Amino acid sequence: MTPPARRRQRPLPFWRRLSSTGWLLLSLVIGLAGGLYYAWVVDPVIFTDASPARFNDRYRETYIILVSQSYAVNDNWPLAQQRLAALDDPEIAQTVNNLLDTAVRQQRPAPLLEQLAVVARQLGAQGPAIALFAPTPPASDLQPTPTPAIVTTPTNTPPPTGTAVATPTATVSPTATRPATATPQPNYRLTEQTRLCDEAEAITRIEVIVLDAFLNDLPGIEVAVSWQNGSDRFFTGFKPENGRGYADFEMSPDISYTVYLPDGSPEVSGLRIEECASGFSGGWQLTFQNLREGNPTPAEEDE
Repeated sequence: MTPPARRRQRPLPFWRRLSSTGWLLLSLVIGLAGGLYYAWVVDPVIFTDASPARFNDRYRETYIILVSQSYAVNDNWPLAQQRLAALDDPEIAQTVNNLLDTAVRQQRPAPLLEQLAVVARQLGAQGPAIALFAPTPPASDLQPTPTPAIVTTPTNTPPPTGTAVATPTATVSPTATRPATATPQPNYRLTEQTRLCDEAEAITRIEVIVLDAFLNDLPGIEVAVSWQNGSDRFFTGFKPENGRGYADFEMSPDISYTVYLPDGSPEVSGLRIEECASGFSGGWQLTFQNLREGNPTPAEEDE
């Protein structure tokens, strides 16, 4: 007798095989996906009237540039201060100064560099880029002294009767006017003079750093140093580990030195070894910046 054929059992559907825990996890995944789709696509959050303090670094830099450009046009410093205060940056002066240094190295347009430098100077920041693109005008330019006007009141005194009075003829001597001679602008500007002090050792050298107009190191620049009974000359670039625009000179005690660039720069005198607060001897660091020469080519920078 042949046994009856067994019927093949069909597999259960997917939803029949899920446990209660599986249904719970599936519901959570579907709910999360639906919530994200609604929040990102159907009804995304749109920020309006957001404070500049919420900007990321890129937009903060753009905001500072726009404020500096606005100040260059309207010359309204209280308004510029109010706009910068909206960034809620306690180090706003240093932030603007760092942005200026970055713009200089990126060779941004000169008007933009001047606008940022003016704002940084107004905030009280200092640096070589500020000294170059926003130098402080002399006091004589800030407050011109008016020339007092001399008023002469004539006194009409009638001459006595019968007395001949000779009326003198005023002779005006022409004043010789010497043509004004324009003072030639030096090739270099002294942008920084800093004391060199160390907590662990004495420093008895004069360090000289020479930069071009875009704050790049300038090698091969001659530096002259003189004192009462002698003089010497040295060049930048011979210690590349300290920078291509670096050079130094070792001082001797009780001697006052004067340093300048023969190519045309102000003279810095009275440089001598002096004691620092740490008790060790200290030196000096001078930074000169070229007012005419631009930055080197990329090929020169890679050498």
